[in-house]
Amino acid sequence: MKRKFILFGATGSIGDSTLDILRQHGDDFELVGFTWHNNSDKARAIQAEFKVDHAFSTVAADSAERTARLLDLPHDFIIMAIVGAAGVTTTLEAAKRGETILLANKESLVIAGEIVMAAAKQHGATILPVDSEHSSLFRLLAAQRTLSETDTLYLTASGGPLLHVHGEAFYNASKALVLKHPTWVMGQKITVDSAGLTNKALEIIEAHYLFNMPYENIQAVIHPQSYVHAMVGHADGTVMQHVSFPDMKYPIAYAMYYPEVPKATVAMKPPQTYPAFEFFPVDENKFKSYTLGRKAGMLGSFYPAIYNAANEAAVAAFLGDNIRFGEISELIERAMAATYAEFDATTIAGLTAYDQAARQTVQKQVMSV
Repeated sequence: MKRKFILFGATGSIGDSTLDILRQHGDDFELVGFTWHNNSDKARAIQAEFKVDHAFSTVAADSAERTARLLDLPHDFIIMAIVGAAGVTTTLEAAKRGETILLANKESLVIAGEIVMAAAKQHGATILPVDSEHSSLFRLLAAQRTLSETDTLYLTASGGPLLHVHGEAFYNASKALVLKHPTWVMGQKITVDSAGLTNKALEIIEAHYLFNMPYENIQAVIHPQSYVHAMVGHADGTVMQHVSFPDMKYPIAYAMYYPEVPKATVAMKPPQTYPAFEFFPVDENKFKSYTLGRKAGMLGSFYPAIYNAANEAAVAAFLGDNIRFGEISELIERAMAATYAEFDATTIAGLTAYDQAARQTVQKQVMSV
């Protein structure tokens, strides 16, 4: 019997990989509904190809009501691939419904990790990670006898297009260079995040909630080849790695078939064809956005929401040619140091208020430049 699913964010890079899996294994899955943001032409093509009756743009004024109706459709799981803070409310709604959530929207846990995980526990929802690093950790940790066997979780980072760029050249890196990722094909926002290792800080916060691991036991390691997606360090000093060619179809298919064994979605690439692997520590002075993100996670409360919002606003300003690349981390730092009105950080409404306040702080500074 086909497993039915809903895809939130069908026109992005995760959507592309998901639909490619569906094309390969249409006997196993059926897309019953999806959302998109701005790419209406692509959405119409998806709707026609897969004969989907239920689809809408999240820019619609009644998107919350449409989301609820979409979730009312008979289905087995949802894929949350909306980019940024916009995905939080849908993830929370799905958690409250006890859904099986294939989570590619890391911001849901960055901004509201305690709220979302509590809702998932209360209502019996299942959250399966789709990010390559977290999917790899999920698989590695399943091989552990006990969690106490684990000493450190390692998330690998390619280092992006600016790994060997330093000083003023890093600060003033052009948009064309920043968007030229050496190993992954992603949307513009996450590609910019990767260049500054902001994405790795967001992923560390996500891993903290997914695996209930203290921040001091979660580290990032530079691995330019992007074949090792995560590692688990054991208490006895040994390390396990999860290795594959850098292709998002691996983690997506693993989650779509879970708990069954996934079918092949990428042509076999034997290990003798792999490049030599390199690993380097993260330069926290160079990648200031990464350092600030770790700090936000450890501070907790509303700080991750402010960090994420400030980054989204700053990245938008960079992509709009309004600031230099190096100013992204400066704007994040100022937003984290700013004074805000007090909101209830234990509620979505309060976290949303901090999110909006941080965005306004960044936008005002961009306009004053």
